[in-house]
Amino acid sequence: MIKSQDTQVKKRQENSTARIVTEKLRPEWRQRLVDAERGITFGIRLDSTFFIHFFSGSAVIAAAMLLGLSATHWAIILLAMTTVLSAQMFNQVLKSIWNLIGSHLPAESQNTFKAGTAAVCVSIMGSVITIAIVFCSALYRLLF
Repeated sequence: MIKSQDTQVKKRQENSTARIVTEKLRPEWRQRLVDAERGITFGIRLDSTFFIHFFSGSAVIAAAMLLGLSATHWAIILLAMTTVLSAQMFNQVLKSIWNLIGSHLPAESQNTFKAGTAAVCVSIMGSVITIAIVFCSALYRLLF
């Protein structure tokens, strides 16, 4: 694949003839967006824990809307939620790599997979504590 600054050019050979056909693909920045979107959908379909994250995220967003949070509180909540989702995505990457080449690696290398799982757990605990602090401050403001 040949890359230019504006577009990507892909050369492929047609089956019926021996000639090479050049077709233009998306600009590089658009291709990155498409790759990101496909990566998100692949990650969501790969593991059922994303359903739990999205369900709990929906509950958090509904509660935040009911409490009438400020823009700063919304930013804190969204940052906490995206931290959990990105940690889960990286854990999925580690799982995929381990499934592909894990049998060729020494048994001690499984600790990297455990560290990825621990990273997800730490990010979930931090996000729950952060969101609880935001909700408690909003409830205190409403009640007192």
